[in-house]
Amino acid sequence: GECSAFKERFMECLRRSGYESAACRQSAMAYLECRMDRRVAQLMANEPLEKLGFKDLINEKSEEKPEKS
Repeated sequence: GECSAFKERFMECLRRSGYESAACRQSAMAYLECRMDRRVAQLMANEPLEKLGFKDLINEKSEEKPEKS
């Protein structure tokens, strides 16, 4: 149940988008991150998000961060 809030956000996104999973990739990534972060509970093995098909979203996140001077 530790990741149920993430799962519910993902499922709600799917319902809103007519089950178009591409529209919910941010929610899917957050859900998978939650599962991997709670590896102690053996929910999911830790895998790089790039290998799971989220490389483009990772690049977007890093581009959004302001550079430190």
